Parts: sequence; C-alpha cells; structure tokens
Amino acid sequence: MKSGNNKIEKTIVDKAKALGASLAGIASVRDLKASKSYEVYSKSPFYEEYDRESPNYFEFNGVKWREEHKSVLVWALVHPASEPALDWWSMKVPGFTPGNRVMRRQSKQLRIWLGEGLGINAFSLPYQIEFGGAFLKDSAALAGLGVIGKHNLLVTPEFGTRVRLRGIFMEAELEPTGPLDFDPCNGCDMPCHRACPREAFRSGVFERTLCKKENDKRDADVEILDGSIMGIDEPSEVTKPCRFCELACPVAQRA
Repeated sequence: MKSGNNKIEKTIVDKAKALGASLAGIASVRDLKASKSYEVYSKSPFYEEYDRESPNYFEFNGVKWREEHKSVLVWALVHPASEPALDWWSMKVPGFTPGNRVMRRQSKQLRIWLGEGLGINAFSLPYQIEFGGAFLKDSAALAGLGVIGKHNLLVTPEFGTRVRLRGIFMEAELEPTGPLDFDPCNGCDMPCHRACPREAFRSGVFERTLCKKENDKRDADVEILDGSIMGIDEPSEVTKPCRFCELACPVAQRA
C-alpha cells in the first residue's frame, strides 16, 4: 500500500495522540536503512551477548527486517521528572515498567485500529534489534519528533529528553512526517555531559560501555517497594535506571 497524500499520515498520527501518545510520527524503513545506527550496528552490535568472551555470547547475523515492513509509526510518552516510577523496572509489572505497560496497550490498540480501520497490517516491535526491533531514536528523529542530541538521547522541542519511545512496523509505504529543523545543542554548554556519574562523555562523545557500568550497578541495587507504586497488587523488587544526563538537559525543563 502506498500513500497518495498526507491525509492518511495525519489520520494515523492523530489516532496515536488520541490514544494517549504525547508525540507521534512516521518514518520510512528505507531511510532507517540509510541511518548511521543501521550501518554501525551491523558492524558492531551494542549488547554484551555479542562479546565473544561473554558466557552469553551468540552469533549476530545483522539487522533483519521483513521486506514488507515499509514504515514505522513511532510515538513518545512524556516522562516528567515528577513521575520517576514510569521507568522503574520490575519483573512483576507487565512490560516490566509502568511506562512500558501503558505503551504496550497503545501498541495493541493502534495495531488493531490500523488493520480494521485502514486495512494496514501492523506489527509490534521487539525492543532488541537482534530480534527484529527498529532504532527507535533514529525512527523518532526521522519522523520529526525531535533530534538526537550530543548526549545520545532524543531531544524534543516540547518535552526535551524526558520521553519514552515505542513503535510498530506497518506494511504501507507512507510519507515520513520529518525530519525536524531543530538544533537544541548548538551553543549549549552540555550540562548533560557534566552530570554523568561515570563520565561517559569524557572523550567528547558518548561511550556506551561507561554508561552501561552505571546501569549495571543500579541493576544490582534492588529495592523492595510497595506494589501500589508500580501499579500492581504486591510488593516487588525494583531497579531504577540512571537518568542524570536526561534530567540535566535544559530543553523544555518546565514540561
């Protein structure tokens, strides 16, 4: 299916927002395949499972997307500093975080609506690239939600970096809704770099291995919290990911 005008794209974006998305847009899989992430990931996967010295090692055979997947609908859920639990992790929470639980529900609603309402087959995206997922930050940038900043996070005009992303593949060749003409890092003195407890930007660029060390430490620092905090009926073990660089970004701090 090909789009003949922008009406269908607007209809899809409006529906995502009606279902609770804070921002939404459409990216082309063709453009994703031309992205830097696609090129780099195919040569040097990010996860430790691909480290030949790791006991979890398995062979990575490149990014694999189905040929009929033509577009990505990507949306954002705002994650204000005042609601940190949205991204806290628990094995007892459906989707593992309260935010993911919300976005999984939105994904299901959108896939059903796209099929029944527009005749577009749509498929949920696994988080991991190696299992068929997409590059959500790149997708969001190509869809016009924001740009990838110098702290390696998506920066949106409306909410800064304080968003969580989700996407679905669509078997329809739709017009991209981006990219966005937006340059928030120009002239910024980079408080995000200074905020990192692991100095993951000490070389001037993001060093994933240093960032991972901080989150690995946090994974080990488990807390037992009342279930009501996580939206469940029983206490659970919870880990809290690092957000220092995210919360230090000055863009849209009052959002």
